[in-house]
Amino acid sequence: MSRIIADRLRAQTGTAAIVENKPGAAGRIAAEAVVRSEPDGSTLLSAPIVATAFYPFIFKSLPFDPLVDLAPISRFCTFQFALAVNTKLPTANLADFLTYARANKERVNFGSLGAGTPSHFLGVMLNQAAGTEMAHVPYRGSAPAITDLLGGTIQAAFDTTASLMEQYKAGTIRLLAITGANRSPRLPDVPTFAELKLGLGAIEAADFWYGLFATGKTPEPILDKLNGNLRTALADPAVQQLLSALDVGVVADTRAEFARIIKADYDRWGSVIKSTGFTLE
Repeated sequence: MSRIIADRLRAQTGTAAIVENKPGAAGRIAAEAVVRSEPDGSTLLSAPIVATAFYPFIFKSLPFDPLVDLAPISRFCTFQFALAVNTKLPTANLADFLTYARANKERVNFGSLGAGTPSHFLGVMLNQAAGTEMAHVPYRGSAPAITDLLGGTIQAAFDTTASLMEQYKAGTIRLLAITGANRSPRLPDVPTFAELKLGLGAIEAADFWYGLFATGKTPEPILDKLNGNLRTALADPAVQQLLSALDVGVVADTRAEFARIIKADYDRWGSVIKSTGFTLE
């Protein structure tokens, strides 16, 4: 996604736009590099919701404040997680699954993409709201989690719709519900948690995004220019087509709108994460 946008910005502005992967520490290494960068708008962070909504709560020590030291520019896409279950479970829908999970507390667990990831805390949210006690089984990414879901080692898993699409269309897993305000255009028969109206609280409002940030010291005129450039790029039909093919929703915000979304997500996820006592070194 970042490369698609960088290519458009390069063509649009006539300046170099280089994408550099900086993996490690759940993306924290990349965030710290941007925080320490010169405040001239030349170094940006492309990051998901975890940078501002999770970092303050999952890291025991954090050398920067994401809400102060990262300046929001705009989201550029939203993405969705789905609750997937093994097809052998006697559950045709989410209500059936929750009833089954409550009645089989020692036998139902859920896999995630790793401890401290959104998929981990989605399971926590569901347990808290539905009165279930699914055990959390963390994996190192999608592939091993889906393998164990297919084999019945785990009964359920939270993963992105993009990762689950192939198995779902092949009929080897069942998708019960997805996050977000609207159904995925590529999964029109899978309901959202919100539309099922099962009283599941925070999970019904959970939304996930990727956005661009600059270091917090960046002057306002530079941030405004970056926002305008990004929104122009995202309005390009070719960019929208390329991004939509990745099963994401293309969005663009004003800086103020993005800041409000960041604060709401910080409050929503903070209470969930703190309730678990989970931290990373």
